[in-house]
Amino acid sequence: MITGRPLVGLTFAATDAGFGARVWQQQAPRRYAPTEAESVRVVGGRLTVTFNNRLLPAPPATNRQLRTVSARGQTTQDDLARPHVGVVGCGSVGMLVVEALARTGIQNLSLFDFDTVEEVNLDRLLNVTIRDVHLHRAKARLAASSARRAATAATFRAAPYELSVVEPAGFAAVADCDVIFSCVDRPWPRAVLNLLAYAHLIPVVDGGIAVDARGGRLRGAEWRAHIAAPGRACMECLGQYDPAHVQAERDGALDDPAYITGPPADHPLRRKENVFVFSNSAAAAQLNQFVTMTTAPGGIADTGAHL
Repeated sequence: MITGRPLVGLTFAATDAGFGARVWQQQAPRRYAPTEAESVRVVGGRLTVTFNNRLLPAPPATNRQLRTVSARGQTTQDDLARPHVGVVGCGSVGMLVVEALARTGIQNLSLFDFDTVEEVNLDRLLNVTIRDVHLHRAKARLAASSARRAATAATFRAAPYELSVVEPAGFAAVADCDVIFSCVDRPWPRAVLNLLAYAHLIPVVDGGIAVDARGGRLRGAEWRAHIAAPGRACMECLGQYDPAHVQAERDGALDDPAYITGPPADHPLRRKENVFVFSNSAAAAQLNQFVTMTTAPGGIADTGAHL
């Protein structure tokens, strides 16, 4: 108690190899009261979460999930549905990820995007209309609304946050998640999510798209998805962002037209075009990474980057 922080006590059950936890908060001088934790997250090659069934019971089965449950079994579905999942970036890839998570039966989503929809977004944003553009609707709120319509869980929460994760309020909110989907195209938020993955032990499912359209013609496109977590390569190591670009964004240089027009056409900061077809592929790759990490089919949770 010397630190002034709460004491966390863990117990290990040999029967199911699960953890229980209590947090001891100071109520008065020399007096502490325990509070049971809803869950304990173990991060490594695989994400394993032990749930307190009294505080966070397994979701009831519904007819809306018959095919999903038959594909992976009720026990696996119960474990997959209960983690608190965050999606950072509700753009072309993020909207698809949110829709899939809601239909899969995830119960608790937190959605982060500080931007509003524009007309140029309509060719690649799922469930967004011209009316949403005219009303200047926030991407995070639109994602939450579409998730509620698509949800198959009997109890469902989709919380929109019109915040950036590089700001204190956004950082604090996303740090409450058990796993995070990184659907951003800027280096600074990627660096922040990379920090969360290793300093706060929150797995981050990251991905991206690179389209080669030099000379006004489509020459090719590629996408990839991977997970940043202890025991795995970080996003900087994988080349998903350059620390120099992070500082440029923090200094405001990335919003300077002179800076943007300066790099060559194949510079990573200029290859951000997302086409809906490619976004589908990138979202699918990220979702496959998430399912593989949480369910470990065949006992394998880390299959490397998905290209």
